[in-house]
Amino acid sequence: MKKIKLVIPLFICMLLVACEEEKANTKDNELSASVHASTEDISYKQAVAEADLIVEVSIQKMQGVIEGGNNIIAKTKFEGQINNVYTGSKKVKDTISILQEGKNGMEIENYPLFEPGENYILMLMDSGDGKTYWIKGQLNGTYLIENKSTLKFGKQEVTLPEKKDISDVEASIIEKQKETGGNSQILDTAKFKKQIQNDVE
Repeated sequence: MKKIKLVIPLFICMLLVACEEEKANTKDNELSASVHASTEDISYKQAVAEADLIVEVSIQKMQGVIEGGNNIIAKTKFEGQINNVYTGSKKVKDTISILQEGKNGMEIENYPLFEPGENYILMLMDSGDGKTYWIKGQLNGTYLIENKSTLKFGKQEVTLPEKKDISDVEASIIEKQKETGGNSQILDTAKFKKQIQNDVE
């Protein structure tokens, strides 16, 4: 009888340990999937086809950092003023909030955070409130623009108009390219804007 009394608690203990290990493995798998999905690698064409809003924006200010809850990776929230609309329901001079993956000290894949005064072409997805947007594809949905040069974040794409003459690339583009660790491509601004316009029509 004593053996049975000892076996039952031992069996229950082993069962609880097995259940806890299964829970831990499930959590690890969910974490990996979420991190991978949040930095999805998509092409320029896919971003253009799937984005709710494609705009040129001026970054006005940082609005805060969102962490915890369902946000496995912290997001920095920026206010942006729209300068040009390629596709979507917003208008020039509208103000929107933009969620960028990462925060100061925890940048994603050498992806530098926005800075006030910078101008970007962004391919955006509506978070659901019509005011706050996240970047489609994160890297491949982000283009820092200057008058002559545009810096495309993420891997190079041969279908985009690469800048041939790099002698007149703006200093801000060169500096930002260094921050990416080479994970970027310099485009011709005028040709790139024309290509986006053609591709959304």
